[in-house]
Amino acid sequence: MALTNRVAVIMGATGQLGPAVAKAFADAGVRLVLVAPDQAALDALFQTLGYRESRVMLYAADSLDEQALHALAQAVQERFGRLDIVAHLTTAYRGGGLLDTTDEMWQDMFEENLQTALYAARALTPLLIKNEWGRILTISSGVTQNPPPGSLAYLTAKSALETFTLALANEFKSKHITANVVLLRALDIKPEEVAATLVFLCSDEAGAITGARIPVVGGA
Repeated sequence: MALTNRVAVIMGATGQLGPAVAKAFADAGVRLVLVAPDQAALDALFQTLGYRESRVMLYAADSLDEQALHALAQAVQERFGRLDIVAHLTTAYRGGGLLDTTDEMWQDMFEENLQTALYAARALTPLLIKNEWGRILTISSGVTQNPPPGSLAYLTAKSALETFTLALANEFKSKHITANVVLLRALDIKPEEVAATLVFLCSDEAGAITGARIPVVGGA
């Protein structure tokens, strides 16, 4: 499962999953581009990784600023000369049923969970195409197919994200780019378990897996 010297952009790198995913990729020999809005949080994450500065790029940007993400793509190309992996971990949650869901809440959930993925993909996928190899990873919920009450806007946005990811898989299959969405449900799932799944999906061994909804919901 050789990932040595692959280059991965991790969106939402300082969030709940980001540090574990960054460490797992680093341990696999991947060069990292860590993206989050807060520079101080990025600096702190870099210190915890203990990774060589030459193999890590920190980029402070709002995931809803598409212009900044296009600038990110240019910076990645200039720094590393390639891009192999886009891990979109950016997410946000606001609960509420139908009668509690305001227009503002609805828009917020779609912006944070879907529009951020659109902007990242539009900015970064051209580098994957140029590379003629790529992995696109997104994170959704394990209950979108049977949504419980109380999370209408969030789960609707996540369901749309799943469709978006599967559409990318079909669109770019001929370019040797896979796209998969990992579904999380159990509250006690460890970030390291999610990270291990993402690392596997980026391997050559997982090259035949694309357009998949992959549950990481606990078990052994």
